[in-house]
Amino acid sequence: MVSRLRSLVVKRQELLGGCIVDADFVKRIEEAYEMISACFRSGHKLLIFGNGGSAAEAQHFAGELVCQFSHNRRALPAIALTADTSILTAQSNDYGFQTIFSRQIQALGNKGDVVVGMTTSDASEDEAHSLNILRAFETAQRMGLDSIGLFSNKTQNLLRYVDVTICVPHTNTALIQEAHLMIVHILSEMIEEEYIK
Repeated sequence: MVSRLRSLVVKRQELLGGCIVDADFVKRIEEAYEMISACFRSGHKLLIFGNGGSAAEAQHFAGELVCQFSHNRRALPAIALTADTSILTAQSNDYGFQTIFSRQIQALGNKGDVVVGMTTSDASEDEAHSLNILRAFETAQRMGLDSIGLFSNKTQNLLRYVDVTICVPHTNTALIQEAHLMIVHILSEMIEEEYIK
């Protein structure tokens, strides 16, 4: 049992350690940080979304920004588009699940805002997979909003719709989510440091 536990920890250590020594990966995180920082400095907000575990991470990210990461400071404007069950169920019931995020971006998004979408996979028109993620990024692009995508090695079709892509170099869903959480925490800590000096 102990050796199995160790192997599971090592697998995660290797992935996260490999990400942080990858110059391009780190550069993408820096670009995402700069985009979010500029958004907040100009008085705008983040709109964050994802499905399943990524929905939980979207809410987690919004919570870190609106409340605090580790220091008391002013609240930062971030909305998880995954959290309002009345909007999600009404929109999906009337117009289809693929519109649940794009509709909210239409309603809440303004020039200067940044959308952050998370997925461990990709969007596919053929398989009707994660089309709500695709439609959200399409809508943001059409509205002229900046965008950040937390993706993986499996992501291909979404890349052309997103300004800053951070692709975790793995195909295992759980490990990708853990790496996404690391990115969320890194961004939250870096952003928070601007407001506690």
